[in-house]
This record gives sequence, C-alpha cells and structure tokens, in this order.
Amino acid sequence: MRLIVLIAIIIATLVVVPGYSGYSIDKDMLRYFLEEQFVPEAGLLRAATTAYPENITIYVANDNVLAARALAVLNSSLASKVLTVLNNKYDGGWNGKIDILLGRDIPDKFYKPENVVVGEVDGYIIVYEKMNTSVIINNWYEYADLLVYHALDRLLWGSRAEAEKAFFNLTRMWDGYGFRDNFVKEHGVYQVYKCALFIYLYKALEAASSEVIRDYRYIHDKCLEIISKAQDPVCGGIYTSYKVVDGKVVILKGAGHDMNTETTSIVVLALYSNYPEVIGERARSTESNTMIYSFEHSTLLLLGLLSLSCLVLLIIYLRKSHKRH
Repeated sequence: MRLIVLIAIIIATLVVVPGYSGYSIDKDMLRYFLEEQFVPEAGLLRAATTAYPENITIYVANDNVLAARALAVLNSSLASKVLTVLNNKYDGGWNGKIDILLGRDIPDKFYKPENVVVGEVDGYIIVYEKMNTSVIINNWYEYADLLVYHALDRLLWGSRAEAEKAFFNLTRMWDGYGFRDNFVKEHGVYQVYKCALFIYLYKALEAASSEVIRDYRYIHDKCLEIISKAQDPVCGGIYTSYKVVDGKVVILKGAGHDMNTETTSIVVLALYSNYPEVIGERARSTESNTMIYSFEHSTLLLLGLLSLSCLVLLIIYLRKSHKRH
C-alpha cells in the first residue's frame, strides 16, 4: 500500500506540459531549484550551483528579472521578495532586451551587453547586465535569441507579418538538433534556453492566430524533448548547454557546464506563464482593429461614391428637364 502511494506521489509531481505528448517536466522541481538559488543576504538568486564564478555571481538582469516572474508563476512566496529588491535597489532591473519576455517594449536596435558590478554581499558579487548603446549589434539576425526578441517586439506592436518573417528566419537555423546560429558556430555547443525561446514564440504566434507555425510543430516538440533531457532529476534545474554526438543530444554537465537560474526561468515562462499569449493577443487585436477600420473606411468610401453618382445623375436629369421647357 505504501509503495502504491509513493508511486502516485511521484507521478503527481511529474507535470506533463499541456498540449504536448511524450515528454514531462517536473514543475515542482523547477520551483525547488529556483528557491534553492535564493541568497537571503542579497534578496536575489545566484546564477549557478557549482560552476565558478557563476555560483558566486548574482545577476540583476537577466537572471533575477526573469526569476522573479518565474517564481510568481510557480506560486513561490520568494517572488515578492525578489521583486521588492529589484524595484527598490535597481529600478526594476530592466535592461532593454529580455524585458520583451515580460511584455515590455524594447528598442528597435540591439546593443552589446556589458556586465557592471554593482555590489557585493556575503561573498557574492552582484552584477547588472546593461546595454552599451554605443555598440550596435548589426548582425543580430544571426543569433536565435535576438530573432525571438525581435519577433516578440513586433507582435507587441501589432505586426504579425514581421514576427512571422523573423520566425521563418529562426526555423532556417534549425539543423534537426538545435538552432545553429553564430554562437554555435563560434563555440561548438547548443544552448537550451533557445529551445525554450522557440516554444515561447510559437505560443505567442499561436495566440496571434498565425497559421505559419503549423508546419513547424516538429521543431517545437524536439525543443521540448531537449528541455526535458536537460532537467536535472535531483536539483530540478535546467542545464544550459548540449552537444550532438553520433546523432544524439548529449547534455553537458560539469567542467563549467551547470544548471542556471536564467535558463530555468526562461523555461518556466515559456511553458507555464501566460506572457506569450498576452503578447500574441496584442497582434491579433491590432489586426482585428485594422480590419474593422479598413471595412469602415471602405464602406464610407463606397457611400461617398454612391452619393456622388446620385448627385451627377440628378444634375443630368435637371439639365434635360430644363432643355425640354
């Protein structure tokens, strides 16, 4: 009897992501991992568990800005504590890039990120990733993550067509195992969080009533499979990198490869939050308003032409009547 109960508990903790089949993510363990990263003295989460120096580094952005919302999605009481610190000490922690994942507008251009040390507490270094606006990333379209951020920003502004164009460019990077962008070409490893970003964008476009995504469900499902493999069964966090060996995805662990707060938070936001739907619905509502405006404009134009035609006919009739008399 006890064995049956134990098995039931284990099954209950494995949450199959709604709408997906074949893969499960332990949602409770995602929360466990993020809560374990919390550093009470700083009121923020550290970046990693064992990889140095990430395990003694606390990033305001991207990590904690994303983690605060991820914790809220997972119903953790730590969410409000992290948000309070971000708002009181770091003006929210925004950096003009990952903000879009939380429905905030970002600049049309991408800039080189720079890490600025803003404090130290109890042996932890607090770093704020900010954008150097004097250095523009002109080849942003060669990076999968920046393509996603651009697409989401276009959706936020109501342009589904531009978002779909970026989505197509993203799918061209897919090589069957991951997004082979400039980072992969330079470093030789794939990044798990870009799989989560693809799912995020997929859901946003779905909410925008886009039909182009239908042909790319296989990428969506493969991304979910990779994320599932990347979750640590003991600590619950998501490992950041992987390679392909003999046609198989191999999650990299140790030797500088670790689970981290940023990747885990993006996974939570992509799979369990309503942020993608909120952004996508902005584009759908804008498109609907545009159609209504177009219909009203066309109707008024037609009425105007009919009125003009009637006036012309009336003038012709009056002239003919005048000549008869």
